[in-house]
Amino acid sequence: MAQKQKGTRKRKTKYTKRAQRLQKEALFSGVALALFLILLVSFHSSPNRFRLVLYHSDASMEVVQYFNSYPSAKREMDQWMEQEDFNPAILDEHDNIIAIRYGVVNFRTKTCGENTSYTLESGESGYTNGCYGADAAYLETDYHRKKVRFKQSGAVGWVNLDEIEIRNINDPSMVKSINHYRYESGHIIHYGTTDLNNADYALSINIGKREQAFPEGHLYSYDGHYFYEDYATMIDDYRNNTYEHSINASSPYFNYFQFLTHRSKSSYVSKDINWYISSYLGYWAKPSAYPPSDVESQLYNEGYAFVDAQNSYGANAMMTLALAINESGYGKSEIAISKNNLFGHAAYDYAPSENASGYKDVSAGIATHASIFLNKGYLNPCDQSDPNDNPSASQCLNKSGNRYRGGYFGDKGSGMNMHYASDPYWGEKAAQYYRNIDTVLGGADESRYTLKILHWKPKTPMYALPDTSSKIIFYSPQVEEYALILLGEVTGEEIQGNTTWYKVQSDGVLNNARNALIVDPSNYHPNTDVVYVPAALFDTSGN
Repeated sequence: MAQKQKGTRKRKTKYTKRAQRLQKEALFSGVALALFLILLVSFHSSPNRFRLVLYHSDASMEVVQYFNSYPSAKREMDQWMEQEDFNPAILDEHDNIIAIRYGVVNFRTKTCGENTSYTLESGESGYTNGCYGADAAYLETDYHRKKVRFKQSGAVGWVNLDEIEIRNINDPSMVKSINHYRYESGHIIHYGTTDLNNADYALSINIGKREQAFPEGHLYSYDGHYFYEDYATMIDDYRNNTYEHSINASSPYFNYFQFLTHRSKSSYVSKDINWYISSYLGYWAKPSAYPPSDVESQLYNEGYAFVDAQNSYGANAMMTLALAINESGYGKSEIAISKNNLFGHAAYDYAPSENASGYKDVSAGIATHASIFLNKGYLNPCDQSDPNDNPSASQCLNKSGNRYRGGYFGDKGSGMNMHYASDPYWGEKAAQYYRNIDTVLGGADESRYTLKILHWKPKTPMYALPDTSSKIIFYSPQVEEYALILLGEVTGEEIQGNTTWYKVQSDGVLNNARNALIVDPSNYHPNTDVVYVPAALFDTSGN
């Protein structure tokens, strides 16, 4: 029988009872210490993560309660919001306001070369730039603490919380200037801010006459249609999707030149434009280099080009001129001179000079703007559709990339400005230039046409004839306010007890049979490019 070799078996380590007791005590102490540290961190950190505070009218603040989670704080804040005298807010651990009852969204949080993207209530994407319009009305913060709902320049949308700031409207150290309107000498003047930290106003825009006198003092509005004497009342209405407490609830205001479609035709001719540019503005020569002299401008002697574009492509000559003035600084910008580009085509914010399109001469740039950018683009309900599809009306607006939201300058809620410019008040500025030109030339264009506004009626059918059995040419876009030119009233099929139909100017170009739009149009024909809409679909207010 073989003997077992010594030293080959491993012996188990044995502990004394005292060592085992010490081991258990150390383990227990470690667990207890860990639990203590967790509770300590929780006690000191979690309750301070969110604070519900009350802001008073003098901007003083008192803390109401601490919360471990934002949803808990938000539910409590909602309870306080039901009491009229309080302005509750939720602050995070860095003392930033992340929700408030009455506040302002600050978009001036980036460099001027950076835009801020958002998503509209309709699901469309949009963008704005705080260096052109710093503030927006704060409406709410979502329960995930990711998105903020706001209203600016007629647009209601959601923006990332980490891209903006929320400020207390009642704190003068946080809001030294605020978007507002004043009634002065029969006109409504829009005062806008590009920096909430500065008490000065960078914008002063005449948005037109108002026959009804408005009250004295500040009037608040973030759409330019409904005005409020009290900021808090405005916010309450916005949150409830109503305007019933505005001072003009039954008669919304529309800046005529801002909502007049390009499909209108100016009463002025080329010699009027040339006189305005040379005799009134004082530009009587083309620039030879950049920067130009005081008397040089690319607008000089281009009256014929603007009127020819109107006659060929249905783009109002004075609207095109006003836009050129707005985009090129009266035809004196570097892009206008070096590239004959009066409209900033492809002059993107991050590198405008390098990216801008160039043309052989100024008239070629004007013709391209009217034919390509307007007639085939922003004024075309079938914009960027495939010409081979020959789409029906219902297909046009479903195509990706469609920019049609109305044929007028508009704002961030509808019109060209929804997609054309990062400046939320670009439409107002362009309209003011048109108003200034018209005033100097005698006022023949103002109120020349009657505008009809479709309120809250997206995807309204535009018919070939005043009968629902006729072809639907296209639908109104997904916007809250949609402006059309009224050409006349006719009797047609009875709709909701009403036999009146409106004959309106079509933004799109119809084919010869007048039963569909031309996807890739060339010329515009104002006498035949018309459509019909039942009067019953229009609200009576503001029309």
